[in-house]
Parts: sequence; C-alpha cells; structure tokens
Amino acid sequence: MTTKQLTVLFVPLDGFGHINSCVGVAEQLLARGHRVVFALERAWKGKASAYRGIEEVHFTDPTRDPAHGANDHWIQYMEEFKPSFQLAPIDKYRLKALNRDLEESFLYTLMNVDDQLVEIINSLLPDAIVVDTYVTIPAVHKSAIPWVWLTSAAPLVCLPSENLPPHGTGYPTDGDRSEWTEFRQLEEAWLAPSGARFAARLQKEFGIEPPAEGVMLPSPYLNMYAYPIELDERYLQIRPLPEKWRRFEHFIRTTERSDSFSIPQSFLDGSPGQLVYVSMGSMGCACLTLMRRLIEILSRSPNRFIFSLGPYAAQLQPLPANMWGDRFVPQTAVLPLVSLVISHGGNNTTLEALYHGSPLLICPLFGDQHDNRQRVTEAGLGDGVANPYKCPPEELLEKVDRLLSDGQLRERIQTVSRRLQASKSTEKAAIAIEKVALLPN
Repeated sequence: MTTKQLTVLFVPLDGFGHINSCVGVAEQLLARGHRVVFALERAWKGKASAYRGIEEVHFTDPTRDPAHGANDHWIQYMEEFKPSFQLAPIDKYRLKALNRDLEESFLYTLMNVDDQLVEIINSLLPDAIVVDTYVTIPAVHKSAIPWVWLTSAAPLVCLPSENLPPHGTGYPTDGDRSEWTEFRQLEEAWLAPSGARFAARLQKEFGIEPPAEGVMLPSPYLNMYAYPIELDERYLQIRPLPEKWRRFEHFIRTTERSDSFSIPQSFLDGSPGQLVYVSMGSMGCACLTLMRRLIEILSRSPNRFIFSLGPYAAQLQPLPANMWGDRFVPQTAVLPLVSLVISHGGNNTTLEALYHGSPLLICPLFGDQHDNRQRVTEAGLGDGVANPYKCPPEELLEKVDRLLSDGQLRERIQTVSRRLQASKSTEKAAIAIEKVALLPN
C-alpha cells in the first residue's frame, strides 16, 4: 500500500448502475487511505455520499429542469425511450423506431457541462480520474491527469470485435454471421450521422482528434471492466484483450446504504414458496405496462416475490398476496435472502446476483441486457426470455419453477459465488488505479 494519500475523482454517468459500480471500487480506495470524490449531476446529489467516506461535488446540466430529481429524469427518459423496448434489437434499427434526438442528447450529456468539469478538476487537482461513460469527456482528456476508463457495461459494449456478435443483440457467439452483418449495417446507417456530428464538435470546439471508431477515446493509461470468467471466457477465447485493458471479476459494493430496510415478517411467514427478487432496473420499473404484466403473471406462481417497484410504486399497490415491494429496495440487502433473481439483465444486477449465489432469469429491454441474457444462458447460470412484453405467461412461469427446482444449477451458482467473494476483485481494481495515479508525469 502506498503511504501517500491520493485524491481520486470519479465521473460516472447519472445512473444507478454506473454510480454503484464506481462505489464498489471507491470503497476499496477509501479503505486504503485515499480521498474519493464523485462529480455528479445535481439531481443525483447524495447518491454516492450515502456511502460512508465518499465526498461529492456537483454540476448542473443546463438542458434539465432544475425542479426535477433523478427519478423524474428517468421517468421522462423512459416515456420517450420505451416504445423501442418491445421490439427485437434488429427491428429497432430496421423500423427506425429509435429517437435520434434522444440519442444525440445522451451523447452530449457531459460535453454540455465540460466547463463545469474543468472547474471541478482544477479545484480538486486529483491524482487520478476514473470515468464511467460511453463518450469522450474533453475536460478529462485535456487535463493532463492520468485517467482510467472504468466501464460498468458488459464487454461487448466497450470491446467489440468482428469475430463476436454485435453488442446489444443477444446473438450467440457461434451464430449466423449474416445476421451479424445485417445488424451492423443497419446500426451503422442509423448511428453514423450522430457520430459524425459528435466528432466534428469534439474536434472544432475542443481540439481533440476524434476516435477512429465510436465516440469514446480509450484511456492511454488503463481501461477496465468487470465480467466473471464464467461469462467472459468465450469472448476472451475469440478476442484476447488489447493493450491497456484489464478484466476484473466484479465491481460490487459491500457496504449498505444508510436507509433502514426490513421486509414485513408477515410476508416472510406467508405462503411456503421460495423467495424471488424482481428488478427491472431504473428504466424498466418506470414502465407501468411492463410492471403490471409481470405482477399479473407472477401472481399465479406459488412462490413469493420481492419487487423493486420504482417511481410508480403507489400506482402498483396493492400487490397480490404473494408479493411485497417498495419504491426503492436496497438490492445488496435482498439478494442474500432469495433463491432466484428475475431481472432486466443490467450488468450490475447480473454480477451481484452471481456474487450472492442466485441464478438469473433475464428479461432484457435494451443494450447489453440482451448480451447478458445470452451469456448467462450459454454458461448454464440461468435462463431468459427474449421479450418480457410478449413472452407467453406460461413460458415465464415454467422457467421460474424450473430454475428454482434445479439442484445442480444451485450448486454451480454457489461455486461461482464462493469464487467471486474470495476474488478480492474490487481491491485489485483499486490497486490498479493507485498505480495509474502514481505514474511519473
């Protein structure tokens, strides 16, 4: 351990998945005696400092209504984005069902506050900066401070390869290459104009040579992602890691938030079925159509379900007798209690479920959630449905029953869980960031 106290600045996108992954590594930096500061959009104030020892500084996105909080932002985003959730990944491009203005606004989220990020960096003078984003941040790139790209997404997002399926498709690794080609051509036709505009702005306004591909310049110091070897082994066999990239088993946070939390004893003492946790992520739980469908289907099961209900929790109450839920459910407190996780397949939830020893039933909505469904299924660590809006109720219920009754699956998951918990992965990630921070100028 270095005897010098370092200051590490984290700049995550404003989403729970991004913040939580960064918190997992930040905790270990704190434990090693360093100062940790998170730069967050003002609506997300308190989301990182709820973890003991983490400081926050804030910036304000000029495109957002200052009266709106983090949940309001997700509700608005969901309303505009959700029509595409019900489509197969390729149909989102084939039918031009995506919202180009919405996608472009995402590209400029951090570029629009670049002057504020410059002020934050100049004020803190951190020894290292850690970013979890998908686009180049000019303030970080031009700061001359060593920086790390910590990506909380599944590896196909940040490490694409012609020999692997396109990210966000859920196509198998030994699938039909003609499908891959068709998807890539449709995706490129849709994304190219937005990418070109971003590249032009990056070069004209900030004097930064744009990436050869995509909109994110990898770090010349260190790029890291988290994916258990059980899921990543197949990818690594096909596409070894390039220079300056490292894989870690997980970025899982270990301390609980300060919120008090308890499941009513009357629910725990209820029907004899097994406990199942249901979380569709920040965006999925903001879709009443989806949430009501899942509640109705799962109400027919003899098992008991803990629901993360999200911003429309009041409109989803009262829940059926075999369910309990709340607007916010501290996931890491619930996972050790359950025998199965039904999830959208976000990378954080996927890794946390495996870490705590639960098989997964993934119901993807977009992006790397489709890839995680495919990898979990291929690796024999769970199952999934292609489309939670359209899958037959009998299919979902059958898969719940089968996964809960599979003793061999339970043993495999427990083996993975023990290995992940013994891996010291977040500590190793913190040490890697230390080494970057201590590089000579």
